Amino acid sequence: MTTRGIAGAQTRRNIKVVLETRQSGTSNRQGIQGSGSVVVRNGTARPSGRIAAGDRQTSVQRSSGIFTLVLDGSESILTVATRVPQSDAAYYYNYALGLGYIDRRVAFDEVGTSLRVGAEILSDGQIRLRLTPRVSYFSIDRPAAIDFTEAATDLIVHNGEAIPVGGTTSKLDEVTRQILGYQSRSSTDETNFTVTATVQ
Repeated sequence: MTTRGIAGAQTRRNIKVVLETRQSGTSNRQGIQGSGSVVVRNGTARPSGRIAAGDRQTSVQRSSGIFTLVLDGSESILTVATRVPQSDAAYYYNYALGLGYIDRRVAFDEVGTSLRVGAEILSDGQIRLRLTPRVSYFSIDRPAAIDFTEAATDLIVHNGEAIPVGGTTSKLDEVTRQILGYQSRSSTDETNFTVTATVQ
């Protein structure tokens, strides 16, 4: 290696890449419940009844994050889960089968998911990121890994800036009618994913 090559290798810097998950949810419960009775005594009927109402609202927020250090111009792996639930394994299997990554005869036994992270510092100080989902699995025959390049995400971000890269929203509305009342329940859950790249 030449002296210039050694100097160039020494000046390569690390990039810290953080993937954060933020979850927020709200839940509302409302209900009216009636109750009553009729007491008959000596031929006289005495009805009685009451109504109870309730209203409750709950809000929850959670956040978690993982990070990796990537040498400028190279790649690293962020492990998301060492073993995913069976329902998720079926999803990845069908996804990989549809894209032609695996043969129909392959059967997943254990599956882990990770994110392959490539990072490069550009001349203007911004950072180019390439995020590629990866599935590592044990099959009946042998272990293997798949990089889902069709699902890769390419980003150019400012140093230290958090960028949203995805998320999901789910809503639930339910009304239960009873003989002497009703109960209503509604909830909203949001999950947001952000990535932050910082030159170290």
